[in-house]
Amino acid sequence: MAKIVLGIGSSHSPQVSSPSDVWAMHAQRDRENPDTQYEARERELAHVLQDQLSPELWQQKYEQCQVAVAHLNKVIEDVKPDVLVVVGDDQEELFWDEVKPTFAVFWGSEIKDLPHNLEELHPSLRPVIWAWHTTDEPVHYPTEGDLGRHILECMVTEGFDVAQSKTQLENRSLGHAYTFVKRRLAPQQDIPTVPVFVNCFYPPNQPTPARCYEFGRALRRAIESWDQDKTVAIVGSGGLSHFKLDEKLDELVIQGLKDQDAEILKNLPREKLEGASGEILNWIVAAGALEHLSLQYLEYVSGYRSPAGTGVGMTFAVWQ
Repeated sequence: MAKIVLGIGSSHSPQVSSPSDVWAMHAQRDRENPDTQYEARERELAHVLQDQLSPELWQQKYEQCQVAVAHLNKVIEDVKPDVLVVVGDDQEELFWDEVKPTFAVFWGSEIKDLPHNLEELHPSLRPVIWAWHTTDEPVHYPTEGDLGRHILECMVTEGFDVAQSKTQLENRSLGHAYTFVKRRLAPQQDIPTVPVFVNCFYPPNQPTPARCYEFGRALRRAIESWDQDKTVAIVGSGGLSHFKLDEKLDELVIQGLKDQDAEILKNLPREKLEGASGEILNWIVAAGALEHLSLQYLEYVSGYRSPAGTGVGMTFAVWQ
C-alpha cells in the first residue's frame, strides 16, 4: 500500500521569489487593487509600519525566504517521494466561469504549463515569472492518473462529491499554485503529481475550514488505501494571509499547526479567509492529511511591503 512519508507547506506568492527592489513594485500593484482598500488602510496603519518598510529589512526577509525554499527543496530531494499530491487553488487558470468546483482532482497522464507573455503581466510580476511559469515553450508535467482516479473513487465513498478533470481546455494553463512546486520546490526531480483543487477564492461555493480539515483526513485514507508500494508527499501550496497581511490570523493558523489542534484550524473565522487569504484552506487540508506526521520545521516571514500593511505572511513547513 502507498505510504505518506512527507508533508510540505509553502507560500507561492511572487513576493517569495522577489528581491527587495521588486517589493515596492508589488506595493504599487496593491495600490491599484480595489480589494486591498489601500488608501483607507494606509491612513490607519502607516504610522505603525514604518520600521517594516526599509530596503535593508526587505532584503533580509527575501534572503530568509530563499533559505526556507532551499530547505524545502533539499528535504524533497533527500526523501525522494514517488508522487507529490499538491493541494492548491486555481485562480481562473484552468477553471473559469463555466465551472469552479469546490473540490476537484486531476487524473490525466500529464498537465501543461503554457507560456506567459511578459507584456501582458503587471510590471511587478515580470522579474519573477520564472518562479511560476514558462515564457517560451510549453512545459509538460507528468501526473499520476491512477492515484488521481483512486482518490476520486475513495472521496465519493467518504461523502465528498469531488469534481474530476482529465484534460485541459485549449489555452488553459496549469495554475501557479502547482507550477511553483515544480519550478521552485522540486526542480531537480521529475516527480509525477496529483493536482488537488480547492476553491479558496471564488464565492459562493468555497468550503469551510472544518470541511477542508475533514477532506484532508479522507484524502489520507484514500492515499493509504492505494494498492501501490509507493511513497507520497502532500504539499499545501499558498497562503498564509495576503494581500492584507494579518499577523494575528497567521499566528492562530501556526498555533493550530504546531499544536496539531484540529479545533483551532476547523474553527478559523471564515470571514478572515477572504480573497488570497483563502489559500490558508490549502494548509488546513494538508494538516488534516498529515496528522500522523510531526511538524519539524516552520519558518514565518511577515512580508509587509507597503504603508497600507499589504504583503504576504510567507510561511514554509515540513512534516515528517
